[in-house]
Amino acid sequence: MDGSRIALIVANDEYDDPGLRRLVAPAQDAVALAAVLADPSVGDFDVRVLRNESAQEIRLAVEDFFADRVPEDLLLLHFSCHGLKNAAGELFLAVADTKPARLASTAVAADFVNRQMADSRAQRIALFLDCCYGGAFPRGMVVRAAGEAQVRDAFAGQADVGGGRGRVVVTASSAMEYAFEGGQLATDSAPAPSVFTGAVVDGLTTGEADRDGDGWVGLTELVGYVTDRVRRVTPNQNPQMWTFGSQGELLIARSRVRRITPAALAPELLEALESPLPAARFGVVDYLRERLAGTDLSQAYAAWQALLPMVNDDSRRVAEAATAAVQTGVARVTPAVLDLSATGTAEVRLEGTPIALTAVASATVSWLTVEQDGPVIRVRADGAGTGKAAVVLTGPTGDQTIPVRMTVPDRMTVPDTGSEPPAPPPEPRPEPEPSPRPEPPRTQEASSAGEPVAVAPPAEPGIVPWWAVVVLALGSALLMVVNWPGAADSRKLWYDPDPTGWYVYRSWADPEILAATAAFLAAALARTAGPVALGVVAGCLLSMLEDAIRILGGGISADETSAWTVTAVLTAVLLVVLFVSLRPRSWPMRPVPPPSAGLVVAGGILLVVGPTIQAPNGYSLLTVTPLFLLGPLVTTALAWSAIASPSRTWLSAAAVTPAVLGAIGAAPLWTQGHSVLVFLLYLFGNLLIAAGVLSRGRRLPSHP
Repeated sequence: MDGSRIALIVANDEYDDPGLRRLVAPAQDAVALAAVLADPSVGDFDVRVLRNESAQEIRLAVEDFFADRVPEDLLLLHFSCHGLKNAAGELFLAVADTKPARLASTAVAADFVNRQMADSRAQRIALFLDCCYGGAFPRGMVVRAAGEAQVRDAFAGQADVGGGRGRVVVTASSAMEYAFEGGQLATDSAPAPSVFTGAVVDGLTTGEADRDGDGWVGLTELVGYVTDRVRRVTPNQNPQMWTFGSQGELLIARSRVRRITPAALAPELLEALESPLPAARFGVVDYLRERLAGTDLSQAYAAWQALLPMVNDDSRRVAEAATAAVQTGVARVTPAVLDLSATGTAEVRLEGTPIALTAVASATVSWLTVEQDGPVIRVRADGAGTGKAAVVLTGPTGDQTIPVRMTVPDRMTVPDTGSEPPAPPPEPRPEPEPSPRPEPPRTQEASSAGEPVAVAPPAEPGIVPWWAVVVLALGSALLMVVNWPGAADSRKLWYDPDPTGWYVYRSWADPEILAATAAFLAAALARTAGPVALGVVAGCLLSMLEDAIRILGGGISADETSAWTVTAVLTAVLLVVLFVSLRPRSWPMRPVPPPSAGLVVAGGILLVVGPTIQAPNGYSLLTVTPLFLLGPLVTTALAWSAIASPSRTWLSAAAVTPAVLGAIGAAPLWTQGHSVLVFLLYLFGNLLIAAGVLSRGRRLPSHP
């Protein structure tokens, strides 16, 4: 939208002349319409409101409004008032000081507005007249005028304006009809916008006026939407639009909610969805997940709608896969809670699939201003707000709420000067609300209205309970004792007497004591360090369990069998405790970004190739035991799941930790001369996997 976007709203509901009826709606019209036009995410107009001003003040404001403009400007002028005519049938707009017997001097002539529009250099002008020009009205509705006036005749001169300029006049009714207000003039009833202006506000606020779903509300679309809405309330009222020299569509506003029409699914796919075979339904989930992550929003929305009922599938495997797939349709939000206490401003970033990024942000309170630029949402507090506040993300796949916290400092009292009574002491400031604890992933079925309800994205673990911290810390400390290296060359980590004769001594640099120590420290910090610490604990325990299974299963434990048995049992128990605390419900494997996936796959290939390389004596690690492939496979699979679900910080930390320990554990292959090449393969393979996980590009918070 090039050029300036400027709007002038003129509303009159108080008249000096007792012969003019008091209008209820215009005051509400001005407030509601000004708010939606000024909203940066909707109209982004520079709005001025004139309410109950004199005819001279309004004429001056209208002339200033149209003067000194450039061709690229978009001007919108809205009148909400009485419409009157003189003896010659000329149209006048009644204002606060209008006298029906002296319209020429006390009212705003339509011809005056016509001339100002014609003289303006702006090439895009829209005039809205929420007033009427004659006819009968249904009982119980408030009428805004009397007599007849021809709008097209009043503004016919606009057709002669040259230069391809576009002038559009929109009226609440035709020349022979009345415009109605939505409520009665009862003293106990709250005023509401008129039927016409109320429909304009609703169409812009909800985005429903964007009938073609292109993200913009054109003037023709808006008038079509308003006409339909008005006729539902009062069939005798027909809004009209006249165009004079208009070329192309005038884009009035952005659409808050992008409407996406789901594409039709293939009959074969629908048949597979109803298949009695869980394997067939599981294959459909895999296919729909790919469509959901695609750039074709119609196909993505259809895939999301098809996946939603499958979260309650009879097959647990299908249900978990569908749940993980549906979650990819909801934007991931960073941060999860906004704190405006320090600067009064904050920024939210959205991540996710293309359909997830169509979500639009809005505030739940008037003192918050929300500006959205693609996936970046900027939130600003205008003044001191009270009460609960939040930013709501509305998208085709459901809504999300981002809580907003703002602590306002106590106001200082002013000393008594004698002229005024002293200010009352400030009220005690309420205790700040505790940070909302993230909830576990949940799914919901479609609402009773037939609209899908959002499925929450995977949540990070909250505060770890004390019992879990104690169990993890004590268990890790026991693992340190069991794997204590002791004196140099006094204990073997593993030993293969036949046929290779290879062995590795326990040392203070071997991955077992390092993993046990790191797990103990991370467990002790789990209450404060949050998901990162939990991920480190999980990675350390998983690495030790892999080594125990490989060494015990490969029969190379030598005289350390009891130590490795205790390690295997204890790490398995601690992993169960840890997973109870984390409560993971699924292990997503898609979608993954190609760069990160490439690094992980390349690292996994190096780790798998490493054990197959023969040393100078003709033996390889696979000669010792094929279980040397267990570590590379588990590490690669864990890393892949981490890049498929970057919202789980603990999973990313859990994937990086075994890679680091694996690189350290390969050191004896170099220091003890077994195979430098295998050492390099292990080193670079683990580094590539760690780089792939970290390259996912998500800022990992240190607190839940």
